[in-house]
Amino acid sequence: MKQLNALIRLSLYVMPAIFLKNLPAQTPVPLDSILMRIEQIHPALKAPEARIRELETYAGGTVSMPAPKVGAGFWMTPYNPKRWSESGAHGEGMGSFMISGEQMFPNRKMQQAEGRYMASMSAMQTADIGVMRNMLFAEAKNAYFNYIVLKKKTAVIEESKNLLRLMLESAGERYKFNREKLGSIYKAEAEIADLDRMQAMYAGEIRLQKTMLQTLLQFSQSIDFEPDTTLFSSWRKLPAQPDTTRILARSDMLAIEAQLRTARLEQEFNRAKLKPEFGVRVDHMFAFGGQPWQFSLMGMMTVPLAPWADKDIKTKIAGIDHRINAFGLEKSALANDIRGALADRLVMMQTLQNQIERYENVIIPNQHKRFQSTLLAYGQNTEELFMVLDAWLELKMSRLAQLDMIQQLFQTKIAYEKELEIH
Repeated sequence: MKQLNALIRLSLYVMPAIFLKNLPAQTPVPLDSILMRIEQIHPALKAPEARIRELETYAGGTVSMPAPKVGAGFWMTPYNPKRWSESGAHGEGMGSFMISGEQMFPNRKMQQAEGRYMASMSAMQTADIGVMRNMLFAEAKNAYFNYIVLKKKTAVIEESKNLLRLMLESAGERYKFNREKLGSIYKAEAEIADLDRMQAMYAGEIRLQKTMLQTLLQFSQSIDFEPDTTLFSSWRKLPAQPDTTRILARSDMLAIEAQLRTARLEQEFNRAKLKPEFGVRVDHMFAFGGQPWQFSLMGMMTVPLAPWADKDIKTKIAGIDHRINAFGLEKSALANDIRGALADRLVMMQTLQNQIERYENVIIPNQHKRFQSTLLAYGQNTEELFMVLDAWLELKMSRLAQLDMIQQLFQTKIAYEKELEIH
């Protein structure tokens, strides 16, 4: 009877709310610190930065002069070397040794257009970094809050196990006096074994979530840390109505805008190719056999507007028009999908919050009262252990079900914030 009385006193202090206080964490790590570290050191965010520097380097080298061309060799020279001298044909030497140089002057506007085109590609990489950061942050938040909820579930299991052990101890004493059924005792022992199974399952899931966080943080598996469980209550608050202006600021929307700018700049670059380029060529001949030295000075110009030369360029310009139109349609479709996803997730969060509050304010308190009443009746020998176990099981399952819904609420809220890129 002493064990039963202790059990009754303990049950009177068991609160129906699921917000159980855990032991102090070994090394609490705030969520903001985790996200900051991911942004600073994760290789998936550093690799695009290197590509940005690569493209910026390329863009800086577009405005330049092409390499000059030089040449040297014989010009209009007979195969017979005897004719090179004055004593050759008609008393005058034939042939010359020529040196030549050629320099093209590129269209500066075309080079500037190419530089802007190359630089715009780095803006696309910058937008891609934002998309990757948003994905990594969502993964980290999911692992972080899954870990916290699993800790809460473990606490519920441990508390339920302690209550069940006390009940089982009391039932064992009653069985000695033939006041308890052996079947109920076996049922209680089976429930303890099931709680051990659940604890082992949650422990494995906790290790999995911690491993995911360690991987995202580039931590060694030997480095231990604990998430900050104080966020459990504050994160249950529902967000306000979505600010639809944030949709246009999403990284993937900015990526489409960057692709649009790049396509327009590519068009500009191709149009600049239709403009001519100029050059100059200088030749100097050292004549043989006393002949006067000669020179040649020529100007050159490309004619890209020739019908057989501009077809490829004009085709690219026309094709880019279709690409630009496609980007505009993709942007409209993405914005529409985002608005729909935000509305769906907000409704889901409101539904989950309503059910969580019903568990917290109605279901769990009533089930807790039922458990206390059956426990008191059991102590007065007016109720059987089987009914106490049934009330205990209902209370435990409701508390775990509420935690499941809170976990769904957290996951939905993370997906909601991912849609708006709220970090």
